Amino acid sequence: MTTSLSELTSTLNSALQILPNLDSISDDERAQLLGTIGQLQAALETPLLTIQKHCFAHYRIAGIRIAQGMGIFDAFAASNGADMTLAELAPRTKGDVELLKRIMRFLCSHDICKEINTDTYRPSLIATLYGTGTVPGNMINIFYTNMQITSKPFEYFEEKGYKNPSDAYDAPFQFAYETNEHHFDWLSKRPAIQSIFNSVMTESKRHCGIEWFEIYPVLDKLQVAPERVAFIDIGGGVGHDITALKARFPKLPGKYILEDLPHVIDAIKEPLPEGISAVKYNMFEEQPIQGAKAYYMRTVLHDWPDKLALEALRHIRKAMANDSILIINEHVMPDGANVPAISATLDLHMMELFSSLERTEQQWIDLLQQAEFKVTQVWRSDTGLRTAVFEATLG
Repeated sequence: MTTSLSELTSTLNSALQILPNLDSISDDERAQLLGTIGQLQAALETPLLTIQKHCFAHYRIAGIRIAQGMGIFDAFAASNGADMTLAELAPRTKGDVELLKRIMRFLCSHDICKEINTDTYRPSLIATLYGTGTVPGNMINIFYTNMQITSKPFEYFEEKGYKNPSDAYDAPFQFAYETNEHHFDWLSKRPAIQSIFNSVMTESKRHCGIEWFEIYPVLDKLQVAPERVAFIDIGGGVGHDITALKARFPKLPGKYILEDLPHVIDAIKEPLPEGISAVKYNMFEEQPIQGAKAYYMRTVLHDWPDKLALEALRHIRKAMANDSILIINEHVMPDGANVPAISATLDLHMMELFSSLERTEQQWIDLLQQAEFKVTQVWRSDTGLRTAVFEATLG
């Protein structure tokens, strides 16, 4: 057995030496490799190691957030990722040297930095990405804010009798922050957090796999008279999706409308491309634009439990013409066994923030049918997070 394990170690070390450039590995190949590595790690871990991993997992985000606050990542970014000694880092960061040394030790233990000599540190690529204002840095900031919620579900469910939450105004979020406000209303009153949230949501949509319009027959579906509204992006944030659509198909006819809440529309920093206009709109109110060809929502309804999702859908249905279509682009929870950890974790994330859920394909179809839509077709993508594009018409 000793010889066998020695050979395995040697084989793995050899594999590391011949690992191709990360950019040349496809998503499918990466997933397959990581799956195999995960199985190997699970097989090698003793129960004690697994328990330790579970118990100490939250310290990683806490340690990174402290390092952000001290300015460690900003210091490395300003030096273009150059090695720095403790003495060089100290005047560029907040706090005393003793704390700095302890935080650097923590970062090195998690491969975010590497101690190449005594008190001399080399940042990894991730360390240079976690600085102030970066999207990865903002992700840490947002999820650190969410940690207060994530620490309270036990108390919440103890009080609620372990019933599945379905009220968007009575989720673990409200319990943790002792508020009656919906999460989005709470965010809107905290501009700094709202801005970071907008940044993360916009960027995350760029990395959720293939764009929806690469699998959906846009050119066949969105042919309209020039004076008609062709496409309304409801809850479209600061406009990533609708802008990407117009960039991909610049000759599409008709008018294109971005709709979102007033404070989100006000946060748009750059003018929208020609042919796109923005409208301030709350999707739980009457839809102001009647008879558009396509009403579109991307990863909007997964933020809402069924009752409120149905309310938003009914406002759309009421505004649709006979030839209008509804396009829903959403995460899809895999059905059956062996659900990926990221999907199951995002489901809990939706639950704690909104009393919502990540729905299976059948749950999405059931929801649309309950809102009196007819689901005409489903286009699927398994690249990155599993997603689907649902097309529906008046039922």
